[in-house]
Amino acid sequence: MEKFSIDFWNFILQHGNDDAGRLRLKYAGNEKISWAIDQIEARKKIDRKLPLFSENGRLLFPSVLSAEQASSEDTALYKQQILSGRFDTICDLTGGLGIDSYYMARIASQLTYIERFSHYCDIAQHNFKELRQNNIHVLNGDCRDFLNSSHERCDLYYIDPARRGSGNKRLYNLSDCEPSVLEILPIVLAEKASLLLKASPMLDIKQTINDLGKVSEIHILSVKNECKELLFLVEPNHAGDPRIYCSNKTLDNKWQTYTFFLAEESLLPSSPVCTLQEYLYEPNSSILKAGAFKSIAQSFGIDKLAVSSHLYTSRKYVSDFPGRAFEILEAYPFSKQVLKKCSRKYPQANVSTRNFPLTPDEIRRLGGIKDGGDIYLFATMVNSEKTMIYCRKK
Repeated sequence: MEKFSIDFWNFILQHGNDDAGRLRLKYAGNEKISWAIDQIEARKKIDRKLPLFSENGRLLFPSVLSAEQASSEDTALYKQQILSGRFDTICDLTGGLGIDSYYMARIASQLTYIERFSHYCDIAQHNFKELRQNNIHVLNGDCRDFLNSSHERCDLYYIDPARRGSGNKRLYNLSDCEPSVLEILPIVLAEKASLLLKASPMLDIKQTINDLGKVSEIHILSVKNECKELLFLVEPNHAGDPRIYCSNKTLDNKWQTYTFFLAEESLLPSSPVCTLQEYLYEPNSSILKAGAFKSIAQSFGIDKLAVSSHLYTSRKYVSDFPGRAFEILEAYPFSKQVLKKCSRKYPQANVSTRNFPLTPDEIRRLGGIKDGGDIYLFATMVNSEKTMIYCRKK
């Protein structure tokens, strides 16, 4: 069975729904079939993350790991959108599976894909050909060697450094990632080019701004309220505070974006701590990561319940709030007795805690509450008192 033979494709088609582990046992020692099993296993891992691959059976994965680590199409399309019309030539310094390269190439006149593993380059070349994206030049090598040698300047360099060290340990500091962004950045800026860094959502934003300098934009990307990645755009002529874009793709597949400046956030007075009103608001994960706690209150005319709880309330409903909004049904001071009494009325609820000594699981156990349903129970602090808030999603 050759890699791209009819037998290879037929094996994937015939066994696409089979268990990859059992297939490996059955065909142990057969390297050619093992390569086909890699494709089957990788496709199972992408789930809905990569519709491009799901819809095109001729696209390949260089490894199972590449499927796990690949950018989602949601975030790749977001990058395409924010870069469109701004950069004519782009270089992806850490090509990988090539999802980001493919989507960026669609809004560039020319894109250079660089990858140090030759096998990944071969697969990327195959996939770009299958997708008929003909403006991508695939280069096998180390991006540092490329930058330090004679090369054609690009308008934008994109880098997604490896964030795992020895023993597959996750790395969160910029200085620990490979290749070193801090070594590459001066070379890029010397060319009067821009750099777009994709980073872990665990990275400290303020520290990264200080490390990079000249950061013009920060994009915090969440999909269905799960923070996926941070993007830092560094531009050679930028001076001043970066604009922060808190973007979340909602359950109805629409991007919801809130923007602010960190400098303005620091100058705002603290949102007044107040009593519960008619509605309760919980900012999405991108806003929470950004720390836009005072900005969000001022922008939408809402009040904070407590300094550390990051829940807000208002008398009038704010329909365009970037996060979850709830109509408050009832609220009670917290005690085990009151919780058990309320649980008779609300035997099922989605329990959350904010700035509260108990976990959601502990509250569910204490009250004998079944998880789920359309009632939401927030256990939090209101006016320094432990409080239970029962509400329904708007």
